[in-house]
Amino acid sequence: MNGAHALVEMLKAYQVELVFGVPGDTSLPFYEALHNEAPAIRHILARDERSATFMADAYARLAHKPGICECPSGAGPLYSVPGIAEANASSIPVILITSDIPLAGEGKQTITELDCQKLFDSITKWSSVLKSVDKVPEVVRRAFRIATTGRPGAIHLAFPREVMTGERADIRDDLYAEAECATYPAYRTRGARGELEKIADYLIQAECPIIIAGGGANHAQAGHAIANLAEWLSIPVVTTISGQGLFADDHPLALGVIGDNGFHPHAHQAVEESDVLLYVGCKMGSVSTINWSMPSRKPNRKIIQIDLNPEMLGNNFQNTLSVAGDARLIMEDLFVLIQAKALRRTESARTNRLNLERARFWEAAESEFVSDATPLKPQRIIAALNKRMPKVSVVIADAGTPTPYTTRYLKLRGNNSRFLIPRAYGGLGYAIPALVGAHYARPDARLIGLFGDGSLGMSAGELETLARLNISAVLIHFNNSMFGWIKCLQKLHSAEKYLSVDFTPGNPAMVARGFGLKALEIRTAAELDEGLDEAF
Repeated sequence: MNGAHALVEMLKAYQVELVFGVPGDTSLPFYEALHNEAPAIRHILARDERSATFMADAYARLAHKPGICECPSGAGPLYSVPGIAEANASSIPVILITSDIPLAGEGKQTITELDCQKLFDSITKWSSVLKSVDKVPEVVRRAFRIATTGRPGAIHLAFPREVMTGERADIRDDLYAEAECATYPAYRTRGARGELEKIADYLIQAECPIIIAGGGANHAQAGHAIANLAEWLSIPVVTTISGQGLFADDHPLALGVIGDNGFHPHAHQAVEESDVLLYVGCKMGSVSTINWSMPSRKPNRKIIQIDLNPEMLGNNFQNTLSVAGDARLIMEDLFVLIQAKALRRTESARTNRLNLERARFWEAAESEFVSDATPLKPQRIIAALNKRMPKVSVVIADAGTPTPYTTRYLKLRGNNSRFLIPRAYGGLGYAIPALVGAHYARPDARLIGLFGDGSLGMSAGELETLARLNISAVLIHFNNSMFGWIKCLQKLHSAEKYLSVDFTPGNPAMVARGFGLKALEIRTAAELDEGLDEAF
């Protein structure tokens, strides 16, 4: 058995069903091994290596399994950097396999020679170049273990040609998987009983407690546990952008999104007036805290943080109490303790008051939701989308112009619906390829992609992938013929000295039709409603 075949056998052992990638001359042995083992593992052809990493990222977020992507040597790893960096910084287990030049060609200016280990060292949890066939099983096991345990993250493995094609007779004896690491988070950890007892007492005795849930709560699938605890003590819950979708947006305790990008004012009010703040799976970074100005410093305010990564505990605020561990397990254990200590509370006067503020917010926005003005405003589009979204939906948005409108006005209906957006580095071009990964991870959900002109320009080729794979999705392109977010900043901060932010509108609908998609050009409110009805 050669190294490429051993690699495929190891992927099978870890129940990998999909590999996203782009072919190249150095990856021929790997493709041959995949072909010989078909249909056990399906290869999903992307049109760009960056897109392949975004596909794997979205798949991992929704399937709660490591996303696997691959590319050939040279430009392949270079094009993969944005997606791998995004996944790693967002705590998403993505494993990138790069096929490489022969070891014998190192240092000889061999075409596509690149020090891949050094390239990926700073943007992965682990980067490794295999040097012998017999290391394949061991290194693959280590890759899955590192990717899925502790704070999940991205892994890079480089396979030189000698490793892909080299033979070893007894390697079959070593082809086994560590079953616990086929999903994530693997080896979940609990918090110490004494610390959880303290948290329970703080929450029970608090006059104005609040729960702030981040992306880590979504990764841990902690939504049900958080809802149980919140409902028992009638504690309002707010989320970061990455925490959206933990439970239904119309829940009376779900007050919405905090931060400086599409926030809900009543959510900010709830945070600021709280005396005990429980952060769950939240890094407390610059966006969710508005550059660490929220919550403001108050002498008697208690800040409690639960995070899987001990390095993040107390990193940005002076915590009253920090607990390292898995968000779901800790919230489940905490709920058991609180049930034993306190009776269930009915709705509180505070919750009712905050919900009145929430109602006023939505009432004030209603005029924008029903406006027939042209050009169409994003608020009108998101409102029309809310009316038609099924109960089980996955909404994927690009960073940039759509972000504040989506986070501020989108309403998810629970039922494991999710909202995905690249928040670590905010790179454009994510939404369209991410729909591909989402399609395979969540076949039960209606897929919706939101993106602007800048993003479309960076990933338009994947429209062909959507058509080729017959992926059912509703794509909404906000066409303002500019890098709108940057132009807005130039208006606000550069005295309207616009530079290199405008481009020609073109005809994106024609491009989509050319790739085989149904495409509608929407200019009026009537066309919007008719178009969405047809799309859904």
